[in-house]
Amino acid sequence: MKIYRNNLKVACARTSHHAFASLAVKRAVISVATRYQWNRRHQNLKSELLHLMRKRRSIRKYNNDSVSLEKIYHILEAGRLAPSGANLQPWIYIIITDDRLKERIRAKAENVERKYHKTAPDELREWFKEQKISPEKEFLTDAPILVVVAASIKAPYWLQSTWISIAYLLLSIESQDLGSLTYTPTETQFLNRLLRIPDEYRPVVILPIGIPAEKPSPRTRARKTLAQIVHLNSYCLR
Repeated sequence: MKIYRNNLKVACARTSHHAFASLAVKRAVISVATRYQWNRRHQNLKSELLHLMRKRRSIRKYNNDSVSLEKIYHILEAGRLAPSGANLQPWIYIIITDDRLKERIRAKAENVERKYHKTAPDELREWFKEQKISPEKEFLTDAPILVVVAASIKAPYWLQSTWISIAYLLLSIESQDLGSLTYTPTETQFLNRLLRIPDEYRPVVILPIGIPAEKPSPRTRARKTLAQIVHLNSYCLR
């Protein structure tokens, strides 16, 4: 009986050891699989981010389909997460859906642009002509949503910080399969008046957001190569 009990103890110990080893192996396999999946997901995210950057284009023509406010809030959430000087997050976003208000904004903007186009340098006016950019801003009424981004000029680095936020917004808009354009009126005080924006805030950009009615090819805008713009340790002549 004593021998039987000893054998039983040994058998139980061996069984327990094998069970523990089996559990350890399972945990290791799960850990490796989880790490692999995370690495793969991380690589996919990096590829997707570069893809969004490469295919994003400025859109000036929009169809009549509406865009839900849920999507707009999702887009603005990305802008909210942008870094900023002293973490003061100086930006504010004003969503505009009212058609009459959009018409008033367009009328004021076109008036400002007509004055600017008359006084702009010859080279810039020639570039406007080549790019078919005129004082008429149809996208301000064609797009179902306008987002005016303004910033507190009391904050340090307010302009630099706000443009980082705008870059986040542009990528988020692209990820929603929507189009936009960074429209920067040459004079913005009319937006303070129309939208009751306090004087301490400076409107920076108007983002029309909607479903594109055009598909500009990314290839039509040549980009400089890294060899043309990257310098190591100091600037060097090419």
